[in-house]
Amino acid sequence: MMTTLFQITSEILAACFLSYGMDIRRKQGARDFVAPIWQTLMKLCSFSLVGVFVWITLSTRQASAGDWLYLAVMTSGTAFVVAAKHQLGKAHTFTGQYLEKPKLVTGGVYTRTRNPLYFGVLQCEVGASLFVLHQTPILFPEVRLFWLSIPAIAVLFAAVFNWNMAVREAQYLRRCFGEEYSRYSSKVPFIFPLVRPSKEA
Repeated sequence: MMTTLFQITSEILAACFLSYGMDIRRKQGARDFVAPIWQTLMKLCSFSLVGVFVWITLSTRQASAGDWLYLAVMTSGTAFVVAAKHQLGKAHTFTGQYLEKPKLVTGGVYTRTRNPLYFGVLQCEVGASLFVLHQTPILFPEVRLFWLSIPAIAVLFAAVFNWNMAVREAQYLRRCFGEEYSRYSSKVPFIFPLVRPSKEA
Protein backbone atom coordinates (compact mmCIF):
# COMPACT_ATOMS: atom_id res chain seq x y z
CA MET A 1 0.00 0.00 0.00
CA MET A 2 2.73 2.48 0.98
CA THR A 3 4.79 1.52 -2.04
CA THR A 4 1.81 2.16 -4.32
CA LEU A 5 1.30 5.56 -2.67
CA PHE A 6 5.01 6.27 -3.18
CA GLN A 7 4.76 5.37 -6.86
CA ILE A 8 1.65 7.47 -7.45
CA THR A 9 3.18 10.47 -5.67
CA SER A 10 6.40 10.08 -7.65
CA GLU A 11 4.58 9.96 -10.98
CA ILE A 12 2.56 13.07 -10.11
CA LEU A 13 5.79 14.89 -9.24
CA ALA A 14 7.41 13.72 -12.47
CA ALA A 15 4.41 14.97 -14.47
CA CYS A 16 4.51 18.36 -12.73
CA PHE A 17 8.26 18.63 -13.30
CA LEU A 18 7.91 17.79 -16.99
CA SER A 19 5.06 20.27 -17.42
CA TYR A 20 6.72 23.20 -15.64
CA GLY A 21 10.45 22.45 -15.61
CA MET A 22 10.79 21.02 -19.11
CA ASP A 23 8.96 23.66 -21.13
CA ILE A 24 11.33 23.53 -24.10
CA ARG A 25 9.22 25.67 -26.43
CA ARG A 26 11.28 28.48 -27.90
CA LYS A 27 9.75 31.82 -26.93
CA GLN A 28 9.38 34.75 -29.29
CA GLY A 29 12.44 37.00 -29.04
CA ALA A 30 14.60 34.26 -27.50
CA ARG A 31 18.34 34.21 -28.20
CA ASP A 32 21.04 31.65 -27.38
CA PHE A 33 23.63 31.81 -24.63
CA VAL A 34 25.21 28.64 -26.03
CA ALA A 35 25.12 26.75 -29.33
CA PRO A 36 21.90 24.78 -30.01
CA ILE A 37 23.82 21.48 -29.87
CA TRP A 38 24.54 22.03 -26.16
CA GLN A 39 20.90 22.86 -25.51
CA THR A 40 19.85 19.69 -27.34
CA LEU A 41 22.27 17.64 -25.25
CA MET A 42 20.84 19.24 -22.11
CA LYS A 43 17.31 18.34 -23.19
CA LEU A 44 18.32 14.75 -23.93
CA CYS A 45 20.00 14.42 -20.54
CA SER A 46 17.00 15.91 -18.74
CA PHE A 47 14.36 13.77 -20.41
CA SER A 48 16.54 10.66 -20.04
CA LEU A 49 17.01 11.27 -16.32
CA VAL A 50 13.26 11.74 -15.80
CA GLY A 51 12.70 8.52 -17.75
CA VAL A 52 15.16 6.58 -15.58
CA PHE A 53 13.50 7.93 -12.43
CA VAL A 54 10.01 6.93 -13.63
CA TRP A 55 11.23 3.48 -14.67
CA ILE A 56 12.93 2.78 -11.33
CA THR A 57 9.92 4.15 -9.45
CA LEU A 58 7.49 1.84 -11.25
CA SER A 59 9.86 -1.08 -10.64
CA THR A 60 10.21 -0.40 -6.91
CA ARG A 61 8.94 -3.25 -4.73
CA GLN A 62 9.34 -1.51 -1.36
CA ALA A 63 9.96 2.14 -0.54
CA SER A 64 12.19 2.74 2.46
CA ALA A 65 12.18 5.70 4.84
CA GLY A 66 15.18 7.02 2.92
CA ASP A 67 13.23 6.85 -0.33
CA TRP A 68 10.46 8.94 1.22
CA LEU A 69 13.09 11.45 2.32
CA TYR A 70 14.44 11.65 -1.23
CA LEU A 71 10.87 12.12 -2.45
CA ALA A 72 10.42 14.99 0.03
CA VAL A 73 13.51 16.70 -1.43
CA MET A 74 12.05 16.28 -4.92
CA THR A 75 8.69 17.63 -3.73
CA SER A 76 10.41 20.76 -2.43
CA GLY A 77 12.28 21.10 -5.71
CA THR A 78 9.15 20.68 -7.80
CA ALA A 79 7.36 23.29 -5.68
CA PHE A 80 10.16 25.79 -6.40
CA VAL A 81 10.01 24.98 -10.13
CA VAL A 82 6.22 25.39 -10.35
CA ALA A 83 6.22 28.62 -8.32
CA ALA A 84 9.08 30.10 -10.37
CA LYS A 85 7.44 29.21 -13.69
CA HIS A 86 4.19 30.84 -12.58
CA GLN A 87 6.05 33.92 -11.39
CA LEU A 88 8.02 34.27 -14.63
CA GLY A 89 5.07 33.82 -16.96
CA LYS A 90 6.03 34.91 -20.47
CA ALA A 91 9.50 35.89 -19.26
CA HIS A 92 10.44 32.20 -18.97
CA THR A 93 12.93 30.64 -21.38
CA PHE A 94 14.52 27.21 -21.39
CA THR A 95 18.01 27.04 -19.92
CA GLY A 96 20.63 28.20 -22.42
CA GLN A 97 18.38 30.93 -23.83
CA TYR A 98 17.51 34.52 -22.97
CA LEU A 99 15.04 37.17 -24.13
CA GLU A 100 16.14 40.25 -26.04
CA LYS A 101 13.79 42.27 -23.85
CA PRO A 102 13.96 40.58 -20.45
CA LYS A 103 11.78 41.25 -17.45
CA LEU A 104 13.30 41.53 -13.98
CA VAL A 105 11.13 39.38 -11.69
CA THR A 106 11.77 40.02 -7.99
CA GLY A 107 8.52 39.05 -6.26
CA GLY A 108 7.10 35.81 -4.87
CA VAL A 109 9.59 32.95 -4.77
CA TYR A 110 12.19 35.30 -6.28
CA THR A 111 12.42 37.02 -2.89
CA ARG A 112 14.00 33.79 -1.56
CA THR A 113 16.49 33.08 -4.34
CA ARG A 114 17.38 34.73 -7.63
CA ASN A 115 17.29 31.35 -9.35
CA PRO A 116 14.37 29.32 -7.94
CA LEU A 117 14.06 27.29 -11.15
CA TYR A 118 17.68 26.15 -11.00
CA PHE A 119 17.46 25.59 -7.24
CA GLY A 120 14.33 23.48 -7.68
CA VAL A 121 15.83 21.48 -10.52
CA LEU A 122 18.96 20.85 -8.42
CA GLN A 123 16.84 19.51 -5.55
CA CYS A 124 15.02 17.20 -7.97
CA GLU A 125 18.32 15.99 -9.42
CA VAL A 126 19.78 15.27 -5.98
CA GLY A 127 16.65 13.54 -4.66
CA ALA A 128 16.12 11.46 -7.80
CA SER A 129 19.80 10.47 -7.99
CA LEU A 130 19.89 9.28 -4.38
CA PHE A 131 16.68 7.31 -4.92
CA VAL A 132 17.98 5.63 -8.09
CA LEU A 133 21.33 4.83 -6.45
CA HIS A 134 19.50 3.22 -3.54
CA GLN A 135 16.94 1.22 -5.53
CA THR A 136 18.98 0.07 -8.54
CA PRO A 137 21.24 -2.43 -6.67
CA ILE A 138 18.11 -3.86 -5.01
CA LEU A 139 16.12 -4.21 -8.22
CA PHE A 140 19.00 -5.13 -10.51
CA PRO A 141 21.84 -6.63 -8.43
CA GLU A 142 23.63 -7.71 -11.61
CA VAL A 143 23.97 -4.13 -12.86
CA ARG A 144 27.58 -3.03 -12.99
CA LEU A 145 28.97 0.29 -11.83
CA PHE A 146 29.58 1.24 -15.48
CA TRP A 147 25.85 1.46 -16.20
CA LEU A 148 25.22 3.57 -13.10
CA SER A 149 27.96 5.94 -14.20
CA ILE A 150 25.98 6.91 -17.33
CA PRO A 151 23.09 8.65 -15.51
CA ALA A 152 25.63 10.01 -13.02
CA ILE A 153 27.49 11.74 -15.86
CA ALA A 154 24.18 13.08 -17.22
CA VAL A 155 23.29 14.54 -13.81
CA LEU A 156 26.73 16.12 -13.49
CA PHE A 157 26.47 17.63 -16.98
CA ALA A 158 23.00 19.02 -16.23
CA ALA A 159 24.09 20.53 -12.91
CA VAL A 160 27.20 22.18 -14.39
CA PHE A 161 25.27 23.40 -17.43
CA ASN A 162 22.53 24.97 -15.29
CA TRP A 163 25.02 26.62 -12.94
CA ASN A 164 26.90 28.10 -15.88
CA MET A 165 23.64 29.39 -17.39
CA ALA A 166 22.61 30.93 -14.06
CA VAL A 167 25.90 32.86 -13.98
CA ARG A 168 25.46 34.04 -17.57
CA GLU A 169 21.87 35.07 -16.91
CA ALA A 170 22.98 37.10 -13.88
CA GLN A 171 25.61 38.88 -15.97
CA TYR A 172 23.04 39.61 -18.69
CA LEU A 173 20.47 40.96 -16.22
CA ARG A 174 23.14 43.14 -14.64
CA ARG A 175 23.91 44.65 -18.07
CA CYS A 176 20.21 45.17 -18.79
CA PHE A 177 19.02 46.52 -15.44
CA GLY A 178 22.18 47.94 -13.88
CA GLU A 179 21.67 49.37 -10.42
CA GLU A 180 18.20 47.87 -10.05
CA TYR A 181 19.63 44.36 -10.43
CA SER A 182 22.59 45.20 -8.19
CA ARG A 183 20.22 46.22 -5.38
CA TYR A 184 18.20 43.06 -5.86
CA SER A 185 21.25 40.79 -5.92
CA SER A 186 22.61 42.40 -2.75
CA LYS A 187 19.49 41.31 -0.86
CA VAL A 188 18.63 37.92 -2.37
CA PRO A 189 20.94 34.84 -2.57
CA PHE A 190 22.14 33.61 -5.95
CA ILE A 191 20.94 29.98 -5.71
CA PHE A 192 20.59 28.64 -2.18
CA PRO A 193 17.95 30.46 -0.07
CA LEU A 194 19.85 30.08 3.22
CA VAL A 195 23.11 31.47 1.82
CA ARG A 196 23.50 35.22 2.27
CA PRO A 197 24.53 37.05 -0.94
CA SER A 198 28.02 38.43 -1.09
CA LYS A 199 28.73 41.98 -2.20
CA GLU A 200 30.08 40.66 -5.51
CA ALA A 201 27.04 38.46 -6.24
